[in-house]
Amino acid sequence: MPKKQIFGSIIILIVLSLICMFIYDEFKDEKNNHQKKLIVEKGGSKLSLYYTDKNHHYYVYGLRKIIVDYGDHDLELDKALEAKQITIDEVIHLIGNDNKLSYGDGGSIKINNQDISLLQCHTTNGNRDYYFGPSNMVKKEGFCQEEAYICTFTKTYLVRDITESNDSKYIYLTLRAFQDEEVFTVKVKKSLNPEIEEGKSYEFTFASIGNSKKEDIESIFTNHKLLSIIATDKEGLEQVNESVCE
Repeated sequence: MPKKQIFGSIIILIVLSLICMFIYDEFKDEKNNHQKKLIVEKGGSKLSLYYTDKNHHYYVYGLRKIIVDYGDHDLELDKALEAKQITIDEVIHLIGNDNKLSYGDGGSIKINNQDISLLQCHTTNGNRDYYFGPSNMVKKEGFCQEEAYICTFTKTYLVRDITESNDSKYIYLTLRAFQDEEVFTVKVKKSLNPEIEEGKSYEFTFASIGNSKKEDIESIFTNHKLLSIIATDKEGLEQVNESVCE
């Protein structure tokens, strides 16, 4: 057989081998995806940091568990991601994008099926986090933020006393709410209001992650993140006192 024919035959065999390998890989991936499915356990209204890799934070909201069912065994999603037994792209494929909602924040989208939602953050400030929730999850005020939260609420307190902390970045405030006998001392960042004064009322705005609905001062400061302290001249019933939000 002439050398040209032999060389041509080798090239054809190589090309055919590559095509077969590509087809096999595609078939294998498709088969694996068909074997996998997501199982969710719903419950609660708490926002929790679920998993973190070098580029993203993954949160769960209103879900107790997310399980990857491989057919012959189960594994919780965070452990599957960590062990690289599933990728976020595969998770997106499993959820599907038949129901897709886009947001005007730079490119964030939400996909969902009858069991689960996934919010993929893509904001103008560079947030690329992921939020898992029930199928009817809506994008909350604090989603896709640098520090995630569900919503905000404001309480007005009278500052009865200010005490310096050993840490110069913090101060202790003794607070009292209107028509409340409770007095409680909390530690806050001085930078939230460097000009704060004793004997004046201030509006304290908090970010909720759903840890607690209790309205007492200790529970509020323990379970929610303080965002701002702003002076107010409102008195009595005119003061802003919003319920802990969900």
